[in-house]
Amino acid sequence: MGVGSENLAKVEAVREALSLIGLEAEIIPVSVDPGVSNQPFCAETFYGARNRALKALRLTGADLSVGIEGGLCVYQNRLMGFAVVYAVSREGRDNFSFSPWFPLPNRVARHVIGGKELGDATDLEFNVKGSKAYDGVIKYLTKYINRKDLYVQAVIIALYPFFNPSVAD
Repeated sequence: MGVGSENLAKVEAVREALSLIGLEAEIIPVSVDPGVSNQPFCAETFYGARNRALKALRLTGADLSVGIEGGLCVYQNRLMGFAVVYAVSREGRDNFSFSPWFPLPNRVARHVIGGKELGDATDLEFNVKGSKAYDGVIKYLTKYINRKDLYVQAVIIALYPFFNPSVAD
């Protein structure tokens, strides 16, 4: 299973998702350029996840690859955080899903609107370093959910056509 990132939260989300659904696979993380801005917004987030999955598939030679891209989008006048998970097989079958969306507090949103990446805004507002490597802003907002946790269910949903083909088109 290729993973289009070496970010620990993303790799561990894929590892946990595979464990939960009972799939055994070697996980091969690779660093890839998602081909989108450093802080993707709205549809750009989908393209980043897709690009990550496709590039990981090519680079790893795996039968199946996953790309995870975190992004932001405005909904109901609130800046929302979310992720897209995109899965693609060597045969060209694909599927995607979204993590839960969550509103960013104004104190974080103002930094992002001012041009900072969400990870940098999180580090600044919560006086931490390297938050995007694992915890992410979601950990500081909820105290309980980190980036890996946020991604696991979305990974399972993106993978369902591959492990439960009886319900896939």
